[in-house]
Amino acid sequence: MNLADPYLKTARAKEHLDALAEGLREYHASNPCKFEGQADTINQLYRMRIVLKDPPEKLSLIAGDVFNCLRAALDHLVWSLASNKLSYPLCTQFPILDKRNDKRFASQTRGVPAEAAKIIKSLQPYHGKDKSTVESHLLWQLNKLCNIDKHMRIPVHGSTVDFKLPESIAGKRKIEPDGVMSFPLHLKSQLTLYPYARHTALSHLSSGCRMPRFAEAWRFRSALLKRCLASAWSSYMASLI
Repeated sequence: MNLADPYLKTARAKEHLDALAEGLREYHASNPCKFEGQADTINQLYRMRIVLKDPPEKLSLIAGDVFNCLRAALDHLVWSLASNKLSYPLCTQFPILDKRNDKRFASQTRGVPAEAAKIIKSLQPYHGKDKSTVESHLLWQLNKLCNIDKHMRIPVHGSTVDFKLPESIAGKRKIEPDGVMSFPLHLKSQLTLYPYARHTALSHLSSGCRMPRFAEAWRFRSALLKRCLASAWSSYMASLI
């Protein structure tokens, strides 16, 4: 028994991550963010709106491939561990539980060495102290994103823009209900938008699944390699000594 298959899946996830990173670089290089302004001489205001072009649809598909490879790597891990005891493990998978369920856990990890199962149990989201902690757990987020991808594209939003206004304007600006920013018209000549940063988020807000930065996808893979694959495998090897 070895962990070749789980690690091959994480390596494939890395290839998808590289493709996702390249797609985001191309999107950002296309100058997707524009600032549109209009003078309101009646109310003596200058109104400015940020217009952000949607990211390419293919990025959603690539993101889905990333997370599905990572989820599959976990399932391959459990199958590999169980196959040392069972000739052909059935119904095994890496359990991801937001509520403790010992019967379900035992069914999904049947044949897995006790020490490895103990590590897997320690990684479960349900150990969180409250709902918010559970739903911010990396495994809960991973599982939710994979379930979303089964039924629809994972939404990719290019909706976060950071920029800095001159202090003379920043202190007098207002954000109107429609998202338009306004400030006194006589300050328009002082308007200079300092370099801004664009961030792309992978999220499905109605499900509670939010990943505010693309870098989080890299954190998923790193955490999976270190906490899940390596720790469960090490515990198994220790049990043989």
